Amino acid sequence: MIENIDLTPDIIYQNLHEHLSREDEQIQVSVKRTSLGWLKIRIVTKQFERKLLIEREQKIDDLLTHIDPNLNLGQYPIAGYELLTPEEAIEQPAQYINLPLWSDILMAPEPDEPVYLDEDIPTKKPFIVTFYSFKGGVGRSTALGVVAGILATRKRRVVMIDFDLEAPGISVMFGQDIENTAGENFGVLDYLHQRSLTPEENIPNIADCIQQINLQTRGELFLVPVGEYDENYIHRLADLEMRSFYRAGKNAVKQLIEDIKKQLEPDVILIDARPGFNDVGAISLFDLADMGIICFSPTDQSFEGLRWVVQAARKQQKYQGKPDVRFLLTPVPAVASEQHQIWINKVENWIEDNWGLPDEITIGQLYYEVLYNPNIVTLSSLVNNVPKTLLDAYLPLTDAIDTSLPDPDIKPVIVTETVDNRRKILQELRFQAATAQELQPDDIPGIFQRTEDFPRFLSNRIWLIRGAKGTGKSLLFRLFVEQPKAAKELAQSDVNLDHVHFISGHGQPRVSSTILESLDLESYEQQVGENDWQFFWLNYALLQLCHHQHELRSLSNLDEKLVALSQQENPSHSNIISWLVERSQSPSKRPQAADELRLIDRCLQQKNQIIWLLYDELDAGFGSSPKDYDRRRRSLEALLAWWLESGNNLKQIVPKIFLREDIWNQLNFTNTGHYNGRLLRLRWEEADLWRLVLRQALQSSESLRKFLEKTLGVTVERLDIIGLEQLRQSLYPLWGEKMGRTKKAYTYNWVRTRIADGHNNCFPRSLILLLEEAVKKETDFLTEYSSDITLRPKALIDAFPYVSQQRVTEVRNEYPELIKFLEKFQGERSPIDENRLSEIWNVQDSELALRIKEMLDAGILTERSRPKDPPPRTYTVTELYLYGLGMVRKGQR
Repeated sequence: MIENIDLTPDIIYQNLHEHLSREDEQIQVSVKRTSLGWLKIRIVTKQFERKLLIEREQKIDDLLTHIDPNLNLGQYPIAGYELLTPEEAIEQPAQYINLPLWSDILMAPEPDEPVYLDEDIPTKKPFIVTFYSFKGGVGRSTALGVVAGILATRKRRVVMIDFDLEAPGISVMFGQDIENTAGENFGVLDYLHQRSLTPEENIPNIADCIQQINLQTRGELFLVPVGEYDENYIHRLADLEMRSFYRAGKNAVKQLIEDIKKQLEPDVILIDARPGFNDVGAISLFDLADMGIICFSPTDQSFEGLRWVVQAARKQQKYQGKPDVRFLLTPVPAVASEQHQIWINKVENWIEDNWGLPDEITIGQLYYEVLYNPNIVTLSSLVNNVPKTLLDAYLPLTDAIDTSLPDPDIKPVIVTETVDNRRKILQELRFQAATAQELQPDDIPGIFQRTEDFPRFLSNRIWLIRGAKGTGKSLLFRLFVEQPKAAKELAQSDVNLDHVHFISGHGQPRVSSTILESLDLESYEQQVGENDWQFFWLNYALLQLCHHQHELRSLSNLDEKLVALSQQENPSHSNIISWLVERSQSPSKRPQAADELRLIDRCLQQKNQIIWLLYDELDAGFGSSPKDYDRRRRSLEALLAWWLESGNNLKQIVPKIFLREDIWNQLNFTNTGHYNGRLLRLRWEEADLWRLVLRQALQSSESLRKFLEKTLGVTVERLDIIGLEQLRQSLYPLWGEKMGRTKKAYTYNWVRTRIADGHNNCFPRSLILLLEEAVKKETDFLTEYSSDITLRPKALIDAFPYVSQQRVTEVRNEYPELIKFLEKFQGERSPIDENRLSEIWNVQDSELALRIKEMLDAGILTERSRPKDPPPRTYTVTELYLYGLGMVRKGQR
């Protein structure tokens, strides 16, 4: 006999299965724990054949007593049991939730297998959303009303149902917006109460319970109020017993929904649920809702009751596949930013711990904020003449609901016409995600995409082009240096560059034989010292100018060795370094070099020519050791300071210095701020990204090109003048409008947020990689999908981990000093605090702070805690890097 043991479900299962399987190898034993700690047992075996229930119970009790003398089927911790033969089990499938009510759900054990939701199956109409709050007075009804109005203006047919029978909210709020009707003033309570008395009669008719809301804009909005609010209302409410509907043959609650569906054919039904632990609230949230909006104010007293709400919703979702849940923080008091962030951190941690993070969902997609707005109480209507500032507060929540709905009957032309040759488009599509370094020169013009920054780049005033690695700096450099004719054609609509020559001041050695490499730069500093870099850049520029512009060599007063070196097709780097060292160490050569540069500038002025000196590879061209990085810092500080000092005196020679953002942040030289007027931060905005996608898609797929030109007038030639909304619409045939049933996101938003780092820098190569891989995934799928789109959401979702892995590989190459620290993230959870980082990295204090700063600068980490928060500091790993680092999110299911 086993005594004094922890009676876990596993131990009970093992003992029962071990004994019973000796007589029946096919036996099925299930021991499940409920949320409240009770156990439910289900046993299916042929040993129960021809045995009465009392005999079956005695057999199991004997086995349970063997486990513990006080254990039997009739007392704690066993809350229920099923003892069945195989034939009986077929007739009586496992039922753990009898009614969708609080106690039933919480007492139910976890299901053996959660319901599988296929994200690619479209949502059916109507989509039902329940607004629920554990406590009243948090703006739940207001949120529902404003969201309903916004959805109606989007050509959605919207029905609001007031299920807060004890304290009606929306029934009162919309009273003056109801169109005048001569019919009876019936509502939810009248319908349910009469159905409880005469379930077979159609009294009252559902049409008499529906009120239409008068809108000043286009749209259809309807309300099913609670009913006439008089003394008889109170008596009818006292008679109402919701459990009886679920025991009856005809469920009046579900019949109400069915009658509304038949009468109005709505796109979405919004239910205002009774707060607290009551039967009406439970039915609204757990039985009717496809999606639940849990409204609460982010204060300490809110969380304890919500814990049980969320736990019940989680379990019901596993059984039924719904409700999906989102959280609405309302109203959020106006407090100092530090206090506000403390609340948000607490909310995010609480959601991660209690609801968890479904696959492919980030914490920011699970909640929405509405700040306290005193003007709400003065509104005469929630749908007419509502201030834009108030509407804007509810737009993110509205979008989350709207993206869950089926496509509206009135659609953009792009989705009303069927793309009959979807499979042909898929076969034709070719996305090219090569790095700037990998591209062949002839391929550059075809793949290059002008961003909205491009016209500013063309200005001679812009000397410094900063941006994260992977934002297109090197491709821009290569376009102008290696394909100058194509570059001038691309610039033609903004500025005429026919009189401008483009020369590499520094870059990859393959661009020019006079470009030096890291060992050359190290050799130079070893010979002249750490403080002579300004003269290096001056003489280095002279060499590049004379090497590429042959006519300059004939100028008088140029250094003979400079002319000789520049005439050689492939001068040895050792000879170049020797010349640079000699020029730097000779007191007479230093002023001569400045004179020579001014001479060249005057010559260009006479010929009305301009030269751009373009500098690239300033991040990787110095090596990757700590000493190399110190040399890089000294050298770049000298380069930038030298151009500030000398560049203003030059009329015809213009620098274009491409520099990684985090490297710039490490530099410190005199008059750094003088670059503010000469600076361009290179970023990819949303429109730039979609133009890049469409350019490659249209160039590779003739079928898609013809379709988009016919339906939207979109061509490769017109991409740069097409606006953002039309660009988004043009992508519908490629990847659709929405990301599946639970993602609650427009596809373009889902994509854009996942190719961004911690500084919100979007990486075009990651975007094209995502599509390149998604095409492969889609090609391999065995099942067909909607003919309206080429790539289903699952293809994008399945492709993203590969994109993350590739991006992490790129980061390892960019930041070799971080490799050993990146490897330690494997198996960790995000967010992660500094104590855990110190532990896994085995560093402390100043070194820990340095490593964290490097990760922040690289956009891998973002700080989740605020400056005034108590230690330890907490950091989130950006979604783009999460999978590639082998990490999971905290709370990920």
